Amino acid sequence: MEYRTNKQVETRARQIVPLSNDDIDQLTGLIDGVRTAADLMESLIQSFDGEIDVSTMSRTVEGNR
Repeated sequence: MEYRTNKQVETRARQIVPLSNDDIDQLTGLIDGVRTAADLMESLIQSFDGEIDVSTMSRTVEGNR
């Protein structure tokens, strides 16, 4: 099951552990924040039209080959 809506998240969370309404409110806020962060990160990733040639990439953080 995918957890796309807050109601789906709430239903699944209540199956796993007993939660108060306050806990659900906090969980909903957390999930919304994660969704927003994931959307923002996705918008930063450039699409690649073809395969990536990893042979030209550096092998270290410093850029050494």
